[in-house]
Amino acid sequence: MNAEGELLRAYREWHRLAQAETKAIQTRNWKLLSDCHRAIRDFQTLAAGLTQAARHEWHRSGCNLAEKEIHLRALVSGLVDRTRRNHELLRVTLAATRQQLHELTEAGKNLQRLRRSYGAVAARVRAR
Repeated sequence: MNAEGELLRAYREWHRLAQAETKAIQTRNWKLLSDCHRAIRDFQTLAAGLTQAARHEWHRSGCNLAEKEIHLRALVSGLVDRTRRNHELLRVTLAATRQQLHELTEAGKNLQRLRRSYGAVAARVRAR
């Protein structure tokens, strides 16, 4: 396969990983999210090299470089948009989780206060 074909395949896989990343955030599957992040990082490195190779191929074959670059920018733009949406989804999920943790911490403190109160009452009853 030529560099352009490999580059397009890499971008399709990157897009699939970004979709999996969305699903991982929605389901709070942090292991999957971490795996997706690592794989995307690898594809970013791969894509950079393949982009250079594809551009070299396009130049050598006399392709319409402007048209190819527009297509390439559209692919990258879609990935950037998906990444931004995932980042926002993760931010919202983190905020909700922090709120839930705060509420659970407060509930725990209330239970401790109740236990101390009832413990003091029980001690007084036993003392009678």
